[in-house]
Amino acid sequence: MRNLLIYSFISITCLFLVACQSIEDEEDEADSSKSGNKQVNSEGEENTMNQVDTFDFKHIQDAPEATEKHAIDKVAKVFFDESSSDQPYKAVAIDVEHDEVYQNPIISRRGLRAQDGVITIENSNDVQDILRKYEVQDWESDYTAEDAESYEDGYSWRLWLQFDDGTVERYSGKGAEKKKVIPENFDDFAQALYQFYKDKVTEAAD
Repeated sequence: MRNLLIYSFISITCLFLVACQSIEDEEDEADSSKSGNKQVNSEGEENTMNQVDTFDFKHIQDAPEATEKHAIDKVAKVFFDESSSDQPYKAVAIDVEHDEVYQNPIISRRGLRAQDGVITIENSNDVQDILRKYEVQDWESDYTAEDAESYEDGYSWRLWLQFDDGTVERYSGKGAEKKKVIPENFDDFAQALYQFYKDKVTEAAD
């Protein structure tokens, strides 16, 4: 009987300690949220946690908007994708600065990643000729013509050009019908970009 009481006391004590620890953890999370995810360094200054390097292709979605027009030959990175309800997702990611192509790229909350790896290519800056030929910098920044909540299925596209200063020009469109949310020369541009990607991947494999 005495042993049973001792075991019961020990069990109750352990449960009490676990409950206290859980409460402390929740309070810590709440404090962290209220402080805006900031921490104080050894000099007493506040630093924002989880800072990202926006020059890293992975974090292109977090890079600042370009506030002035840049020359095409200053393009350091290119990301383009298309998504529709009746066709597979397609994307191209080219790191001109480092002569790299992302195979089967995708962007999520964690950033840009190459699902099939990154390969080194030659003359990646040739993609600038495609951007120049189709005068993409003359496109409107947004071709979305309707409320996204007004339709369930549809089509969307994005073109992001990051320059050597880290800023990005963004072009996009979204709607129920593709033909209503793209610039006039869009299909020719997309085909040229896909062919460029395919040719570079083939060259690198030879």
